[in-house]
This record gives sequence, C-alpha cells and structure tokens, in this order.
Amino acid sequence: MTNMPATPNYLRYGGAEKSTFEMSSEELEQAAQSILRRAKEKAFSKGRPIHFMKDGIVMSEYPDGRIEPAKKD
Repeated sequence: MTNMPATPNYLRYGGAEKSTFEMSSEELEQAAQSILRRAKEKAFSKGRPIHFMKDGIVMSEYPDGRIEPAKKD
C-alpha cells in the first residue's frame, strides 16, 4: 500500500457538505440512501439497470422492478 495522504471523502450525489469522517452513522445511512435513490432515478430514466452485489453475485435491478443475476454479454 502506498503512503498517500488521507483526504476526506465527500459524498457527491448525496449533497453532503461534511466529510464522511465527521458524519454520524445515521448521517452516513441517510447520505447512502440519497445516493442510491439518485443513481436509480438517473439509470432508470434512461431505461438502464443498476448493478449491485448480493451474496457474492452481481445482480441487476431493472426499471420495471425485476431483480436478477447480471448477464454476461
């Protein structure tokens, strides 16, 4: 691991003004939910799925609400 200076991570899509290091667990959860909601809105508005891991499997969630294992294309 390289010796890179630690810089605070700011949550861009959630609109957080605080460093993640300064947030309480409730604030982090709220910011994460906001980011997820915005990512879904953006992807789904274009008819695209979002992808996430569940039990070590890459899953796809589609705008129509279907959730299934991601297909290798």
